[in-house]
Amino acid sequence: MHALTLDKKTIGNNFYKSRFLYEENALIQKKMAEKLTSFLDPSYGNILEMGIGTGSLTKLVYTSCQFKTYSALDIIKENKEFLETQFPGLSYTCFDMDNIKNFCPAQDFDLIISNAAIQWSVNQKELIQNCLSRLTPNGTLALAFFGKKNFYEMKDIFGVGLTYLNQEEIYALCNGYEIVYFAEEKKELQFSDTMSLLRHIKNTGVGGMSHTVLKKEQLKQYASKFHNKLTYNPVYLVLKKKS
Repeated sequence: MHALTLDKKTIGNNFYKSRFLYEENALIQKKMAEKLTSFLDPSYGNILEMGIGTGSLTKLVYTSCQFKTYSALDIIKENKEFLETQFPGLSYTCFDMDNIKNFCPAQDFDLIISNAAIQWSVNQKELIQNCLSRLTPNGTLALAFFGKKNFYEMKDIFGVGLTYLNQEEIYALCNGYEIVYFAEEKKELQFSDTMSLLRHIKNTGVGGMSHTVLKKEQLKQYASKFHNKLTYNPVYLVLKKKS
């Protein structure tokens, strides 16, 4: 299998190019954000969001929680003005979440939250561990991301995809923390043809297929074997740090 690029500059460029199409195409990601925020407390002190993107999760957190400060990270520097205008009080920093250990080292967070982002980490296990280390006592880590079955059809036919954590790896990271919620889902989207499916993936900011030579025979094979279906595998992990 050929892994999708984890070059952060390329990832940022792909998401920036798709910013006007993301909301209407990211149907699964929107549902994930809604479910994730349903586990939040009514108020927090300091909140940190990783991979803010276009602010779809941010909008839900702003309407459901009171907070003292709201910091947000992403790797697209052009989004700063737009997001800080849209969300009063938000402090946006162009910053790679993989370096979270070094972000505002003098301050820890009562809530660290992220939706559909950590699969782009170069080391998801280390990222989760570093997030947990940045929580205050009784702080919460709330993550929605993707599991092993995500886009499995793409891997099967085109041999391209990301690396995802399995349940055993995730459980191992929970030792010493209260598991508020841990579950995964399988969501399927149906498309009229394979090219529409590939356009959908591109419009949600997932690059990589553009660097893969798509053969006509593979498109036919996808349609024949999977009937132009695409599987998403959302995973939800909400942990609380014990005081």
